[in-house]
Amino acid sequence: MADVRGSHRRGPHRIALPHKGALASGARRLLAAAGYDCGVPGERLHSFDRANDTEFLHLRARDVPRLVAEGVLDAGITGRDLAADADRPVVELLALGFGHARVHYAAPPDFGTDVTGLQGRRVATALPRLTARDLAARGLNATVVEMSGAVELAVRLGIADAVADVVDTGRTLAAHSLVTIGSPLIRSEAVLVCAPAAAATPATWLLAERMLACLLPAAR
Repeated sequence: MADVRGSHRRGPHRIALPHKGALASGARRLLAAAGYDCGVPGERLHSFDRANDTEFLHLRARDVPRLVAEGVLDAGITGRDLAADADRPVVELLALGFGHARVHYAAPPDFGTDVTGLQGRRVATALPRLTARDLAARGLNATVVEMSGAVELAVRLGIADAVADVVDTGRTLAAHSLVTIGSPLIRSEAVLVCAPAAAATPATWLLAERMLACLLPAAR
């Protein structure tokens, strides 16, 4: 767990949570085990835990890193892949042990399995910054085609030669006649993040320590 204690915004502690999906359910379970009441998102996408003087806001996981980086929120739970793709950096305080997935390049079976085949090609993705950095790190010059969803259809639509997408079981890729290429861009899981400039508030640090105390028995 990174030690970045410091001062931040004043007022109630404000924590962002994913509002749906595996990241959301995992976050709620872990927070409940750590002694926090984050509520269940319904018509209201925010709740207040008076015992811990903490406000929880249920947002799209993709929006969490940006709002944390801007100082609107003290900290948040999101996916490591989404944090890595954010346009402003955040600090990963703690890996939370759920929501595991990989981001992989994928293409039709006749494309080949060597990632160097992406040279000069078009790669569609919902993670454009992460993908561009990874391609550059591999020494590959490819065009990144940004999509907000349904990335698996990009090759069929003719707007890309390959994709970079989150892979869990691989069934979605297989359903669209795509196979993975090379090693993962990143291995993702749920993470607790804060802004690098503001560092973690004492309340955020306490949250991280209480969550870590719940994770340690499971790791033994």
